[in-house]
Amino acid sequence: MAEIIGACGLVCSECPAYLATQADDAARVAAVAAQWSKDYGGDIKPADVWCDGCMELGARKCGHTKECDVRACVTERRLANCAPCGDYGCAKMTAFVNMAPAAKETLERLRRG
Repeated sequence: MAEIIGACGLVCSECPAYLATQADDAARVAAVAAQWSKDYGGDIKPADVWCDGCMELGARKCGHTKECDVRACVTERRLANCAPCGDYGCAKMTAFVNMAPAAKETLERLRRG
């Protein structure tokens, strides 16, 4: 499977929600929702977990996509992700990657080419 990277640098193709969606496995999607509810202290429903990648056109997107400032910015700038942005390291991106250091590693890798 080709690597699919979200706007923020998360590797969608390694995400349990993405993998469960691609397998069309409702039980795995429900398990991801339960785990994320526990991990993040929320009430995440399985309907909010189905995801084909946040930057994929016409695809199913997880519930957080609607409120993701990083994705909104990347979409507005017509970029694939934050890596090529002229404002790389902005407050939106920094706030996110502080919570998800693996995303920053991916973005740095992409910037190095």
